[in-house]
Amino acid sequence: MLTIAFVLLAIASCGARPFNITDLIIPHIIPPGQDEVEIECRYDANFTLLNWFKGNTEFFRYKPGSAPSTRSFPVLGVGRIELIHCGPTACRLKLGALTEEATGIYKCDIEKEIPPYQYESRTGYMEVHGHKHRKPLLEGLAEEFGEDDEMQAYCRGAPGAEIRWYINGQEVEELRGSPTFSRKSSRLIFQGIPPIVTVQCAEYRFGKLTGSNQGKAKWKEMHNEDTPEEQRNGVKMFLSSTICIPVYSLLYRLLSY
Repeated sequence: MLTIAFVLLAIASCGARPFNITDLIIPHIIPPGQDEVEIECRYDANFTLLNWFKGNTEFFRYKPGSAPSTRSFPVLGVGRIELIHCGPTACRLKLGALTEEATGIYKCDIEKEIPPYQYESRTGYMEVHGHKHRKPLLEGLAEEFGEDDEMQAYCRGAPGAEIRWYINGQEVEELRGSPTFSRKSSRLIFQGIPPIVTVQCAEYRFGKLTGSNQGKAKWKEMHNEDTPEEQRNGVKMFLSSTICIPVYSLLYRLLSY
């Protein structure tokens, strides 16, 4: 019986695959004159989802078995995101049209979303020097907003570009421009929800991200340190009650130039 137990244990051990990120390749310094870089996440894991982040902002997602299996998102300082290869052992990207705002902490996350749940993360720091280039013009966004305030922002891109809007990292797909890229400027009107709203406008050409810009607005109550305790508690209840409702309501008008 003891021999059988050892055999079964050996079989189980051979069938168990580790769940590790084995290496994260992030160049530390990007010198002037170099405006693109390759980054790579290597792993030994049977995962269901891989995410790349710059700080807290997701800019690439790989989900094996999905259609499409990859998706990219605009991130400040990175004008172009290209997939080189994502597969069973590594996910490699090329980041192009870099500016100094691309400096920051980059993170690769892998997770298994089905039981037994597993998660692994690795981070690396990249510093970009001496890179400046044109990005979409974003203006008109107020720095603060109050309850039920109507907010707006304007974005103007290069001729021939398609403008796409993102609020708190989520694309407002109903505002996506014409597939013929005939609209280079648009206006966004929305209602902010506390505590902070992040608005991004991104330029796309032929389906590829070429540049982005972003702004943030804070709820006015965040700056009122003399708010009575009863009101602060009410704010907490209000924030909790907004979790399950849409983050924003939207209207828009596209402007022609």
